[in-house]
Amino acid sequence: MKTRLLPVLGLCLGFGALLMLAQLPAPNAAGVSAGHDIMIVKDLEGANRFWTALGAEPAQLGTLKLIKLPGVLYLMRAYDTKGGTENKGGTEGSSVEYLGYKVKNLKETLAKMDAAGFKPMPGATSKRALLLTPDAIKVRLSEDPKLTTPVASDMIQMDVPNVKEAQAWYEKWFGAKLVKDGNETLADIPGHRILFAEAKTPVAGTRGRAFDRIGLEVKNLEDQCKRLEGAGIKLDGKGYNKAKNMDLAVCLITDPWGTYIEMSEGLAAVK
Repeated sequence: MKTRLLPVLGLCLGFGALLMLAQLPAPNAAGVSAGHDIMIVKDLEGANRFWTALGAEPAQLGTLKLIKLPGVLYLMRAYDTKGGTENKGGTEGSSVEYLGYKVKNLKETLAKMDAAGFKPMPGATSKRALLLTPDAIKVRLSEDPKLTTPVASDMIQMDVPNVKEAQAWYEKWFGAKLVKDGNETLADIPGHRILFAEAKTPVAGTRGRAFDRIGLEVKNLEDQCKRLEGAGIKLDGKGYNKAKNMDLAVCLITDPWGTYIEMSEGLAAVK
């Protein structure tokens, strides 16, 4: 039975749903782990069809609906010109090039995607393929027969002018550690692994695009926001902001290369 994804009704309600969904990964030494990622989509039904074929499960709180795969949670927000929500396009050409997943059997996964109406982009191999969601979010699938689940979140590729500078920035502010995976070097934050690649052309920021932002859960968030602001990093909106009637705080920034980041504190305490 298909479940239609509905728009996020509000920040506090969205976080309330997350509290019911899953315990977050254990934080690193800097007190940081993955929180959630937010997408702005025009085609909610099509997005639901894509992620369900990949192995996502719906989660619901009242009329609010989310999707989850092993290792990742997504909030979907509907594109609505009247409501002020933007959609500036897919991932290509932005600082987030694609989202990466490992699958236990690529051939079987692609057969499921094909049955749902999604075919791989040109250049697919027996071990790796790229697909597009209905809102042009690029998704990389890599086969890993050792997986204990059919699919699991793997990484995000960010395109930046200088890879070493980006790695150092995420290490400084979020405790990312460089790890090797085959021939790739990733900046690892528990629940989020980032593959930085050198951008060959200028890239746009993610804010307002189909993949709008990454989410990070941060201990001592107020102090973190003060440190960021003291270093000249602009805090978006109200800056450090505590949600009403919830033991939860949020803070939004944009990294130097255009990736929108929503930091939170309060989700990790939930068992």
